[in-house]
Amino acid sequence: MTSTFSDEEVGHQILTVFSRNKISAHGALRRIDFFSVRDGDFQRGINKALANKWITLDVRNRYRYILTEMGYAVSKSETSKS
Repeated sequence: MTSTFSDEEVGHQILTVFSRNKISAHGALRRIDFFSVRDGDFQRGINKALANKWITLDVRNRYRYILTEMGYAVSKSETSKS
């Protein structure tokens, strides 16, 4: 049986990808960089991260995601807890 993650957990998975790639605030990643996030969880994670204002979409490229200052702060606080 597969485990189902909550929207909050998959949103944090999106932030983990940014921190793993050492992206700072206003840095961007492309959709291909999120390969480690399971397909079924990817869109829910993106939606949650957008709702929490952790990331924004690039206005010229819908497959590019930009880390906000708030998202950077949350990802830093998560890595300091580990």
